[in-house]
Amino acid sequence: MEMICGRLEQIINEEVLEIRGDGRAGSGIVLTMQSIVAMAVEDPTLYVQEWPFFSSARKGAPTRGFLRLSRRPIEKSSEITRPHIAIMMDEGVTTAIDFAEGVPRGSIFILNTTLSPEEAASKFRLSGRIYTIDGDRLAQHFLKKPLGNISVFALLMELIPVFDPRRSRTRLEKILKKRRLPELLVKANGDLFEASLNQARFADCDYARPTDHLASPFGGYGELMPGAQSRLRLSRSNLTSAYARTGFVLQFGDSQNLCNGCGHCIINCPENIIQFHPDPEIGVRVTGADVTNYCKLCHECIAICPKNLFSEVRTAECWKVGPV
Repeated sequence: MEMICGRLEQIINEEVLEIRGDGRAGSGIVLTMQSIVAMAVEDPTLYVQEWPFFSSARKGAPTRGFLRLSRRPIEKSSEITRPHIAIMMDEGVTTAIDFAEGVPRGSIFILNTTLSPEEAASKFRLSGRIYTIDGDRLAQHFLKKPLGNISVFALLMELIPVFDPRRSRTRLEKILKKRRLPELLVKANGDLFEASLNQARFADCDYARPTDHLASPFGGYGELMPGAQSRLRLSRSNLTSAYARTGFVLQFGDSQNLCNGCGHCIINCPENIIQFHPDPEIGVRVTGADVTNYCKLCHECIAICPKNLFSEVRTAECWKVGPV
């Protein structure tokens, strides 16, 4: 089993480091991800992408956070399904979701728990490098309530090689001040951060069976395209190609398989004409567009495609009856 823990800096420099965290509303997973972003934006050579996913508007509901970090432009915008680092912020969330779903063998797991790394790996059937830290106990001492997010953030600052844990406390306190926390509480969180450094335990374990934590296969988008496009937005009874500029047509070309599966063209097309098929590696691969009746050359796909696979050309250069 190949461990990625020694390749984190290489992944950040040459690829994209992907982090996924699971917790419950109120457990602080969103603050942890936002704090990483705050550290990343201080380095002009880093690109970062972060967003949360909330399941329901109640405290205790499962919450998920996503983050990508790289020294190269980040062109993906899809859900992270195979993270390099998986975080479990609250052990109670494991009754509702599988925080290890889709995580490749040899990846890094960070668990806020009283369990040892070996006990946690055995209980949740994990294979990789397992870090455990009792953040709730530390927070109980400094904040008078169990809240593991600051301890997990401190551990991430130690693990991710592009960050300096010594500077992280100052940045964290700035974030908390922006949230208008009282000065005493800001200082208590800073002290908690310092106390959490070097407190994690880790072990390399291999307890996952081949059938454990399998990611759900891509099942397509159903009748409607992603982006929750409704039938009211579609214009199947109105042949909008009549509104395109005379003598020009949309052209799609991807002879080098550059499509990265971002899906921006699919989501932004107002006529629902982008053609694609499921792809096991990138999720969805665009193959063309049905321009015969419904493309009015709005330029949405041309403007949004990060690989510049769409263009507007004169009709005589590429016109065909049917999809292109």
